[in-house]
Amino acid sequence: MAVFFNQKGQAAAPFELFVAVIIMTFVVIVGYNMLEKVNTEVCLNTVDREMTKFKIALEDTVARKSSNAFYFHPDEKCFASQETVMKLEVEKNQKICTARCGYPSEECYVMTFSNPNIPNAFKSKCVDLPPLTNFLTENSCETTLETTDYNPVDPTKEGQILIGAYRFINVSPAGDTYPKVCIWYKAA
Repeated sequence: MAVFFNQKGQAAAPFELFVAVIIMTFVVIVGYNMLEKVNTEVCLNTVDREMTKFKIALEDTVARKSSNAFYFHPDEKCFASQETVMKLEVEKNQKICTARCGYPSEECYVMTFSNPNIPNAFKSKCVDLPPLTNFLTENSCETTLETTDYNPVDPTKEGQILIGAYRFINVSPAGDTYPKVCIWYKAA
């Protein structure tokens, strides 16, 4: 009795294995890309939350002539590269102020975050402060903190908001038209 093998089926097996490997590679690549997108969104949501905390603390300090202390700590993956920039700027373009803040103004404060190494990594927030808010520096801010680890900074001139501890103190005398704010920073 002779046993006959189906040689056509044996010839197709390597091709089927090749197709299966291609499909698995495609699935792994798509899964990896989806995981990267999810991680980026988590990172950007953390940055957005921390920007909101910074904005609210600064606005509260200016509006209520109070003090606020908090730790600014967005996801460090977003801040890992040298190209990461987070800053507070005085914008002097009415169209940009209207678009960012939702009301017409000749001048406004805008907080921005950007990282060219992360796709679509740009966030901006309007910070509702009077146009002539003064951010005082070392010569004008008296040392009122219990610790000397803090240094006064002007976030509009320092070029960048860094991870670390912040204390906002409104030092405006009663009746002053424009707020005077000392921002103290301590590195993480």
